[in-house]
Amino acid sequence: MTARYILDYHPLVDSDLFDISMLIEQYAGQVVADRKLAEIERVTYNLRDFPHIGTIRDDLLPGLRAIPAAEKGVVCFTVDEATHTVFIMRQLCRR
Repeated sequence: MTARYILDYHPLVDSDLFDISMLIEQYAGQVVADRKLAEIERVTYNLRDFPHIGTIRDDLLPGLRAIPAAEKGVVCFTVDEATHTVFIMRQLCRR
């Protein structure tokens, strides 16, 4: 079995997840918000074992990959083979 990859998060990912949680909580309640964040977390943690899944989005950023999470969410990340690290990107734009 190959070694797990390390997850490295952009410093502002926590802020983005908090914003997502607050938005969901406002229209669907705390239970749904918690469930959606748990789903995002599960998808992210799976990248430790399967870092090459998702759609390659070199058109946006060289090496960028994207994978759906929690129905309407998307986790964007890059993979560094030299260090076996998956870098989780933060939200790129706000509406």
